[in-house]
Amino acid sequence: MERINPFSFYEFGKEIQALIALQGNVSTQHLFWPLFQVRGKLQALLVGKPIPVGISAGKVRSALESIDAIFDARFQTKGADGAPVFRMPDPSDEPVVVWQMDWVRRTVAEFETVFAEEMRETATYFVPRRGIYHTPALVDEADGTFPAELQPIIPQKAKDDWKAAGRCLAFNLLSASGFHVARAVEACLESYYQLFSGKPGATLHGWKAYIDALQKIADNKPTPCPSKKTLTELDQMREDYRNPIVHPRVVLTESDARMLFANGESLIIAMAQEMADAAAGVQPALVLEGGSDTRTIEPPDASKFPKLAQKSTADA
Repeated sequence: MERINPFSFYEFGKEIQALIALQGNVSTQHLFWPLFQVRGKLQALLVGKPIPVGISAGKVRSALESIDAIFDARFQTKGADGAPVFRMPDPSDEPVVVWQMDWVRRTVAEFETVFAEEMRETATYFVPRRGIYHTPALVDEADGTFPAELQPIIPQKAKDDWKAAGRCLAFNLLSASGFHVARAVEACLESYYQLFSGKPGATLHGWKAYIDALQKIADNKPTPCPSKKTLTELDQMREDYRNPIVHPRVVLTESDARMLFANGESLIIAMAQEMADAAAGVQPALVLEGGSDTRTIEPPDASKFPKLAQKSTADA
């Protein structure tokens, strides 16, 4: 999927009209710029910019042939080594005669006719805005919603799924968006468990297992430890969304998908903040009492995991 600028087609049309509007014998000074612009746009079309062309390609080549015949004869010369060298138009140049301009107009008009038919069959869509989300940001960089200082904490696979969730939400693939949100939260939950259990690389068999293991750690109140509020919200998301959306009979509405997207965002941020605080040796409750933590937050260090595990008597 690639983004295109629709205005480029408007500009292309203006440039073509400026070229074919030239009548009679045309001086090279008046012809150069319109000819140069259309030539460049036709060359770009042949390489797929702004979009690939199919049945129009033959007519693009025909139009380019007529344009190149004039361009090569009037705006190029040969250098000392025999290679083509560009030359600017000169007032003393002979004008381009009528029959050459008629050839250009005819081939360009044929291209326009075929191109118009091809564009009618081209898949072009408008993506409406979803809530307050800027559509290009939702399509391309949904992970930008996470605070910059927490970006190093959030696992890359969580960010990848989050970007997929944003793209699906933008294109109204609502159940798919919910599925990717759940995957992103689970990817972060995995790292969250590994940090507070002191078991780098360890994985369990699902959300319930992670939440139960983390709850045991929280019950023993080590320092630091996972927040019971976060665990409660994770369990609620598990029951309300994660488990139901794996069934094909459950289809999310836009309201469902947007609520899940918002809930997933807040949970990933909450887990990442707790992991950052734990790695920095900051107890979350103390951060709240102090108002704000202005220290630089570093990513969790795997070498600290065993130390965290020793502070807990729980068997996760």
